[in-house]
Amino acid sequence: MVTNGSHRATLALLAGATVAAAGCERPEGQDAAYWSPPALTDEDWQEPDGEEVIRQMLTFMDAQQEVAVEALASYEALQENGQNLHFDMLQRVAMHKPDKLFWVTLNDDGSVDSAWVSGGKFSLLKQPANIWGQISGPATVTEMLFRLVEEYDLDVPFEAILARDPENPLIGDDVTSLWWVGEAWVEGFWTNHVALRKPGIDLELWVRKGDEPFPAKMAITYTEEEGRPTYVARFRRWSTTVPDAVSQFTFTPPTDAERVEVTPVSER
Repeated sequence: MVTNGSHRATLALLAGATVAAAGCERPEGQDAAYWSPPALTDEDWQEPDGEEVIRQMLTFMDAQQEVAVEALASYEALQENGQNLHFDMLQRVAMHKPDKLFWVTLNDDGSVDSAWVSGGKFSLLKQPANIWGQISGPATVTEMLFRLVEEYDLDVPFEAILARDPENPLIGDDVTSLWWVGEAWVEGFWTNHVALRKPGIDLELWVRKGDEPFPAKMAITYTEEEGRPTYVARFRRWSTTVPDAVSQFTFTPPTDAERVEVTPVSER
């Protein structure tokens, strides 16, 4: 593991290198920036503190009234034969604090889950099953998401970043190690790669350098679950405004959809 100036020099060489493989060239147009990392400089450089990198990210995220993002995520599921299989999801999330949230998940089997939090109600639509459900709950997004996770065991995209639990913070007393790994080129941005460990979870974050420290990538390993499955999300198209906010945060069930009851885990 190398996290010093020699690592930065290696990255700078990689940044300036050309694609030399026969018949393989850098793409042009929209994707060109992803293949053209600017060289790093050692001028006035100091190794970042891993905890400070995360705190700056969280402070920046907390200050945004609106955020929107798209992410390509993958997760593992342990099979009966002991093999971990990998599955993909394409997710889009939009949030307006303190009380509106929308997300949509395209699963790799073609199914689509769409969810809304607005006006103290949570609504979920599943296609192509064409069923929907709704519950009433707390008025704020943060409190509603805690209830969905705790009582309904619902998978909420990136809740540790978008709506943080003050009683179980990302950086809390239960963190056993937290360190800066190095700099990495991720999704078209130089990032600070940080790793932390806490009971049950190994977490890695790649945080954009600069004035908008959005997360560029997140990886979670569930260390106390059988098979130590992982979840990885690569974030792109972060925005501090939500396009078509009125329509995105408004849920209208399809006229031919069937309404089903949404019950807490304790009642199943």
